[in-house]
Formats: sequence, structure tokens, C-alpha cells
Amino acid sequence: MTEGDDEKKVLALLREKLLKEASSSGALAHTPEPWEISNHPLYLHHSDQPGAILVSQSLAEDNYMQWSQSMAMALQIKNKIGFINGTSQRPTEDQADERQQWDRCDILGKTWLGASMSNPIAKSVMHCKSARAVWLELQERFMQSNTVQLFNIENEIHGCEQGTDSVTTFFTKLKALWDERDALCDLSPCACEEGGKLCEYVKNKKTMKFLMGLNENYAQIRGTIVAIEPLPVVNKAYSMVLRHEKQAEAAMGSKQGVQQQEAAAFTVRGSDRDNSRDNGRSNSRAESAEGSKPKYEKCNKSHLTENYRQHLKCTFCG
Repeated sequence: MTEGDDEKKVLALLREKLLKEASSSGALAHTPEPWEISNHPLYLHHSDQPGAILVSQSLAEDNYMQWSQSMAMALQIKNKIGFINGTSQRPTEDQADERQQWDRCDILGKTWLGASMSNPIAKSVMHCKSARAVWLELQERFMQSNTVQLFNIENEIHGCEQGTDSVTTFFTKLKALWDERDALCDLSPCACEEGGKLCEYVKNKKTMKFLMGLNENYAQIRGTIVAIEPLPVVNKAYSMVLRHEKQAEAAMGSKQGVQQQEAAAFTVRGSDRDNSRDNGRSNSRAESAEGSKPKYEKCNKSHLTENYRQHLKCTFCG
């Protein structure tokens, strides 16, 4: 056996010894827990701080629908939506580590909800046992006024008209009311034939409401859209009306430009006539003044007395 073989054998024995020591002391790499993976619902990032404000608008007495939608989207991004909708259940006692991790995430969700409420509301739900309990408490408390809110929204939609607003402002206002109403009703789409007919009716109703709210300046384009079969959806109708508005503004701008040019030309012509008239008046006044002066027989001219005899010459000396 050569010296090199002895060295390899010693290194192999040393490696085997080190592996045994590492195995017995637990120094080998451990298998990661499921919640240590970033897409797991129980995963906690270092930026997930207690009491963080996830939405810009705090919950008050009159904005529950907007707040709940914003909060649900924020929790969905954080992968914690299951803690309020009930899809994430607390692990059993025999899963001690996962149960502890779930409790941490649930408490974190409660702090997020509390930080996004007004102080009186936050105090009233502080003793709820879970984030799900807080969510249900708020839902039961504030969803009771849905009928009144729906009535007010429908009343606003009924009275919504363009008035002095632009087409874009009017459409944006009307669409915001429609979206708020749809969120209150929370109707699920139906795949049956009757459901399709109902959906088509609702779309046509929105288009008609938009067209009826326009000013009389848009009567022509409104009649054009209504004559289209089938009736365009409201977004398409808005696009057509907006294009008509831009064309009308461009035509009005061109007309005003021509009128301004004509007005400028008229002003110049009028100024020339005034100058000519003034010059004529000046000449007339000069001639009148000249004619009113006495003329002398010798020269038949009007001049001062001291200049009267300047035209005379001496016959002797020339």
C-alpha cells in the first residue's frame, strides 16, 4: 500500500467520524416546516408587524362596505384571508407546533383589523377571541343598514344627470354608484338561460340610464346609439359619446378661430376707415380755415400783414 493510499484511508475515516458526531448532536440540516414556505397561509414575513395599518380609510359608522372590501383585498395579499372567512381552521392539539403558529397568525390578524378602525369601534371588539369573531361581529353590526344604503344609492342613481359636468365626470359618478349598489346586493352570476337574460337586461338598463342622463346637446348621438341592435354595453356607449364630445369641441375651436380672424380683419378695416375719415376731416378743416381768411388783391393769397408786401419789387433797382 502506498503512502497516498494511506492518506486517503485516513481522510475517509475522519469524514465518517465527523458525520457520526454531527448526526448524534443534531447538527445536520433539519427539514423546514410547511409554514416556513412563503406561500403557506401560516407563513410570517419579517415585515408582518402587529398593528400595521393595511388600508387607508379607517372603519367608521357609514363606510363598512368600502372598508370591508379594502380590508379583504389587503388580507388576500397577505395570504391571511382564511382567518376571517373561516377557511383556515385552528389545528388540533396533537399538532402543537402548527397550532402555535396558527395562534400567532390569528392574533396578528386581529391587530391588523383593530388598527384599521376608529377607536370606539376597536374597543368594542377588542375582547373577541379570534380574527374571524371580530369579522363576524362587524358584519352583523353594520350589515343591518344595507336596505337603507341601497335605497339612498338607488335614489342617487335615479337623479344622476350630467348637468354642467363633462361626459367623463358624469359617467364616473354614475359608475361609482352602480359599483356600490352591486357590492351591496352581492348577486352571484347564474349560468342558466334565464340568468343570462337577466344579466342582459341589467346591462341594457345601465346603458339607457347613461344615455337618458346626458344633456340635450347629445340628442343626435343618443339617437344613433339607441338605434343600434343589439344595444351597446355602457362602456361602448360612453366611448361613442366621448368621441362625439371631442369632435364637437374640435369643431367649436375651429369656428371660434375663424370668428376671431374675421373680427381681427374687421377691426383693421374699421381702423383704416376711421383713419381715412379723420384725415379727410383734417383736410376739410384746414381748407375751411384757409378759405375763411381774407385774401389780398395783389397775390390772391391769405397771409399775415407783415408778409403782404414781400412780393413787391423796386422797378429802379430790380
